Amino acid sequence: MNKDIVVFRYHVSPNFGMEGDDGGFSLELRGNGNLKFAAYRLFDEIKTMKIFKLNREETKEIFDILKETEKIWEKIPASLDNHLNDGPGNINEFIFLDEKKIQARNIRKTWLPGEAIRGGKYYKRFKNVMKYENQILQIFEGISKVLKKKDIHLSLDQCRIHDRCKVKITWIDKTKQHSHT
Repeated sequence: MNKDIVVFRYHVSPNFGMEGDDGGFSLELRGNGNLKFAAYRLFDEIKTMKIFKLNREETKEIFDILKETEKIWEKIPASLDNHLNDGPGNINEFIFLDEKKIQARNIRKTWLPGEAIRGGKYYKRFKNVMKYENQILQIFEGISKVLKKKDIHLSLDQCRIHDRCKVKITWIDKTKQHSHT
Protein backbone atom coordinates (compact mmCIF):
# COMPACT_ATOMS: atom_id res chain seq x y z
CA MET A 1 0.00 0.00 0.00
CA ASN A 2 1.36 3.42 -0.98
CA LYS A 3 1.99 5.51 2.14
CA ASP A 4 0.80 8.72 0.42
CA ILE A 5 -2.50 7.34 -0.88
CA VAL A 6 -5.73 8.69 0.60
CA VAL A 7 -7.20 5.41 1.80
CA PHE A 8 -10.39 7.03 3.05
CA ARG A 9 -11.68 10.57 3.43
CA TYR A 10 -15.00 11.78 4.76
CA HIS A 11 -16.07 15.42 4.79
CA VAL A 12 -19.41 16.77 5.95
CA SER A 13 -20.46 20.38 5.62
CA PRO A 14 -23.72 22.29 5.81
CA ASN A 15 -25.23 23.39 2.52
CA PHE A 16 -26.44 26.62 4.08
CA GLY A 17 -25.21 29.06 6.70
CA MET A 18 -23.45 32.29 7.43
CA GLU A 19 -19.74 32.98 7.44
CA GLY A 20 -18.23 31.84 10.72
CA ASP A 21 -20.94 29.23 11.44
CA ASP A 22 -19.97 25.62 12.10
CA GLY A 23 -18.68 24.29 8.80
CA GLY A 24 -18.52 20.57 9.52
CA PHE A 25 -15.42 18.39 9.65
CA SER A 26 -13.22 16.08 7.64
CA LEU A 27 -11.38 12.89 8.51
CA GLU A 28 -8.67 11.62 6.18
CA LEU A 29 -6.65 8.41 6.47
CA ARG A 30 -3.39 8.06 4.52
CA GLY A 31 -1.62 4.82 3.65
CA ASN A 32 1.04 5.50 6.31
CA GLY A 33 -1.65 5.47 9.05
CA ASN A 34 -1.78 9.24 9.51
CA LEU A 35 -5.33 10.24 10.34
CA LYS A 36 -6.02 13.95 9.94
CA PHE A 37 -9.07 15.47 11.60
CA ALA A 38 -10.10 19.03 10.75
CA ALA A 39 -13.10 21.04 11.94
CA TYR A 40 -14.16 24.04 9.87
CA ARG A 41 -16.02 27.30 10.03
CA LEU A 42 -18.12 28.04 6.99
CA PHE A 43 -16.19 29.11 3.92
CA ASP A 44 -13.41 26.57 4.58
CA GLU A 45 -11.66 28.32 7.44
CA ILE A 46 -9.99 25.65 9.55
CA LYS A 47 -11.06 25.89 13.19
CA THR A 48 -9.14 22.86 14.51
CA MET A 49 -6.69 20.38 13.02
CA LYS A 50 -5.26 17.33 14.76
CA ILE A 51 -3.16 14.43 13.54
CA PHE A 52 -3.66 10.92 14.87
CA LYS A 53 -2.01 7.63 14.01
CA LEU A 54 -3.47 4.24 13.19
CA ASN A 55 -1.18 1.25 13.25
CA ARG A 56 -0.40 -0.76 10.13
CA GLU A 57 -3.05 -3.43 10.87
CA GLU A 58 -5.85 -0.89 11.42
CA THR A 59 -4.92 1.01 8.27
CA LYS A 60 -4.80 -2.24 6.29
CA GLU A 61 -8.17 -3.32 7.70
CA ILE A 62 -9.78 -0.14 6.33
CA PHE A 63 -7.87 -0.50 3.05
CA ASP A 64 -9.13 -4.10 2.77
CA ILE A 65 -12.76 -3.05 3.38
CA LEU A 66 -12.47 -0.61 0.48
CA LYS A 67 -10.61 -3.06 -1.77
CA GLU A 68 -13.21 -5.78 -1.12
CA THR A 69 -16.10 -3.40 -1.93
CA GLU A 70 -14.41 -1.72 -4.91
CA LYS A 71 -16.72 -3.39 -7.45
CA ILE A 72 -19.66 -1.84 -5.57
CA TRP A 73 -18.43 1.72 -5.01
CA GLU A 74 -16.83 2.14 -8.42
CA LYS A 75 -20.35 1.90 -9.97
CA ILE A 76 -21.85 4.59 -7.71
CA PRO A 77 -22.31 7.94 -9.46
CA ALA A 78 -20.09 10.83 -8.32
CA SER A 79 -23.10 12.87 -7.23
CA LEU A 80 -26.20 11.68 -5.36
CA ASP A 81 -29.22 13.70 -4.33
CA ASN A 82 -32.24 12.09 -2.69
CA HIS A 83 -34.21 15.39 -2.85
CA LEU A 84 -35.42 14.90 0.71
CA ASN A 85 -34.49 18.32 2.03
CA ASP A 86 -35.05 21.60 0.21
CA GLY A 87 -33.84 23.67 3.17
CA PRO A 88 -30.64 23.55 5.17
CA GLY A 89 -28.97 20.16 5.21
CA ASN A 90 -25.59 18.53 4.73
CA ILE A 91 -23.24 17.70 1.91
CA ASN A 92 -21.49 14.39 2.60
CA GLU A 93 -18.35 13.67 0.62
CA PHE A 94 -16.53 10.33 0.53
CA ILE A 95 -13.19 9.47 -1.09
CA PHE A 96 -12.23 5.81 -1.43
CA LEU A 97 -8.65 4.68 -2.23
CA ASP A 98 -7.73 7.97 -3.93
CA GLU A 99 -9.89 6.81 -6.85
CA LYS A 100 -13.51 7.52 -6.20
CA LYS A 101 -15.09 10.72 -4.94
CA ILE A 102 -18.80 10.62 -4.13
CA GLN A 103 -20.79 13.63 -3.01
CA ALA A 104 -24.22 13.04 -1.50
CA ARG A 105 -26.78 15.47 -0.17
CA ASN A 106 -28.42 14.54 3.14
CA ILE A 107 -27.44 10.89 2.83
CA ARG A 108 -29.53 8.48 4.87
CA LYS A 109 -30.14 4.78 5.21
CA THR A 110 -33.38 3.54 3.68
CA TRP A 111 -35.18 0.26 4.20
CA LEU A 112 -35.83 -0.43 0.52
CA PRO A 113 -38.48 -3.17 1.00
CA GLY A 114 -40.53 -0.71 3.07
CA GLU A 115 -40.17 2.00 0.46
CA ALA A 116 -41.15 -0.49 -2.26
CA ILE A 117 -44.32 -1.37 -0.35
CA ARG A 118 -45.20 2.30 0.02
CA GLY A 119 -44.37 2.67 -3.66
CA GLY A 120 -45.26 5.95 -5.21
CA LYS A 121 -43.42 8.37 -7.45
CA TYR A 122 -40.59 8.97 -4.99
CA TYR A 123 -39.64 5.30 -4.84
CA LYS A 124 -39.76 4.91 -8.61
CA ARG A 125 -37.70 8.04 -9.18
CA PHE A 126 -35.08 7.59 -6.43
CA LYS A 127 -34.83 3.81 -5.98
CA ASN A 128 -31.26 3.72 -7.34
CA VAL A 129 -30.17 6.73 -5.26
CA MET A 130 -31.49 5.00 -2.12
CA LYS A 131 -29.66 1.79 -3.09
CA TYR A 132 -26.38 3.68 -3.65
CA GLU A 133 -26.77 5.56 -0.36
CA ASN A 134 -27.27 2.26 1.49
CA GLN A 135 -24.13 0.84 -0.15
CA ILE A 136 -22.04 3.86 0.82
CA LEU A 137 -23.36 3.78 4.38
CA GLN A 138 -22.62 0.06 4.73
CA ILE A 139 -18.98 0.73 3.76
CA PHE A 140 -18.87 3.80 6.03
CA GLU A 141 -20.22 1.77 8.97
CA GLY A 142 -17.57 -0.91 8.39
CA ILE A 143 -14.84 1.73 8.49
CA SER A 144 -16.42 3.30 11.60
CA LYS A 145 -16.30 -0.08 13.38
CA VAL A 146 -12.56 -0.36 12.74
CA LEU A 147 -12.01 3.19 14.02
CA LYS A 148 -14.14 2.56 17.11
CA LYS A 149 -11.62 -0.11 18.25
CA LYS A 150 -9.13 2.77 18.46
CA ASP A 151 -11.62 4.91 20.44
CA ILE A 152 -12.45 7.00 17.36
CA HIS A 153 -16.21 7.49 17.08
CA LEU A 154 -17.20 8.49 13.55
CA SER A 155 -20.78 9.12 12.47
CA LEU A 156 -22.19 11.10 9.57
CA ASP A 157 -22.49 14.25 11.65
CA GLN A 158 -19.67 14.03 14.20
CA CYS A 159 -16.27 12.60 14.99
CA ARG A 160 -14.93 12.15 18.52
CA ILE A 161 -11.33 11.03 18.95
CA HIS A 162 -9.66 10.23 22.25
CA ASP A 163 -6.54 12.36 22.73
CA ARG A 164 -4.38 9.31 23.47
CA CYS A 165 -4.43 8.61 19.72
CA LYS A 166 -2.87 12.00 18.96
CA VAL A 167 0.57 12.12 17.40
CA LYS A 168 3.11 14.60 18.61
CA ILE A 169 4.27 16.44 15.52
CA THR A 170 7.80 17.74 15.25
CA TRP A 171 8.59 20.08 12.39
CA ILE A 172 12.19 20.20 11.23
CA ASP A 173 13.30 23.29 9.34
CA LYS A 174 15.80 21.80 6.88
CA THR A 175 17.08 25.27 5.93
CA LYS A 176 18.66 25.60 9.39
CA GLN A 177 20.49 22.27 9.29
CA HIS A 178 24.22 22.38 8.55
CA SER A 179 26.21 19.52 7.15
CA HIS A 180 29.51 18.74 8.76
CA THR A 181 32.20 17.25 6.56
